[in-house]
Amino acid sequence: MLPSYVNLIFLSATTPNTLEFSDWIGRTKRKPVFVIKTDYRPVPLSFNLWAGLKLHTVMEGRDGFLERGFASAANALLPASARDSKKTKSESKGRPPAKTAIGSKQMAWQAQGTKQNWMSLVRFLDRENMTPTVVFSFSKKKCEEISIMLQSLDLNTAKERGAVQGFTLQTVARLSKNDSNLPQVVMVCEMVQRGIGIHHGGLLPILKEMVEILFAKSLVKILFATETFAMGVNMPARSVVFNSVRKHDGKQFRQLEPGEITQMVS
Repeated sequence: MLPSYVNLIFLSATTPNTLEFSDWIGRTKRKPVFVIKTDYRPVPLSFNLWAGLKLHTVMEGRDGFLERGFASAANALLPASARDSKKTKSESKGRPPAKTAIGSKQMAWQAQGTKQNWMSLVRFLDRENMTPTVVFSFSKKKCEEISIMLQSLDLNTAKERGAVQGFTLQTVARLSKNDSNLPQVVMVCEMVQRGIGIHHGGLLPILKEMVEILFAKSLVKILFATETFAMGVNMPARSVVFNSVRKHDGKQFRQLEPGEITQMVS
């Protein structure tokens, strides 16, 4: 739909049919299209598991899967008594602890995170300068539940709080008096002043826009969002957290596919 004198540059990490797509653009615009492709990510990613109140690296750049990091994380999720028993058996046999599957109900429950887990994780991310961070949770309710757990945390400086407060007042002024007093509006405005935000389909559109602008300015340090935030949104996130690797696709619960993870971390 663009005029012929407009040149187009496309950048994507998730388009599988690159050549077909480029050919279609070329035929439509009647211009040559050049495809420059790499089989690796120019900026390498580090994948970690948060367990036992610390990060365990399971993949670093192009080095492949790190079994020791996974085993360390799985062991950290076990009860203290089970870890001691496992350690004793391993030492008696003279070999390192075996890998533990993180598919049990107990570990699945722990993966959702307690208040202590989330407080420790957010403080760690803030301390290590890994914010702004997007926390993907595939449940609107879970996004709000976790954010409420952090109501005692304040990640913004006094100057940042002042800037956020001024912006929220301008935003709320566009609403009617009744709408500006809605519990959702009051909660989100109070939350973003502390550097914490939520973003999902259940929010008023004006609130979602406000959160996106504040996150883009690094005034929201931790953002709890559903998958829709990753679609076509370019934000300055330094790290991404997955609350779960299972989601409901409208029919059933299933594991995330590699392309979906790439879309959210790219």
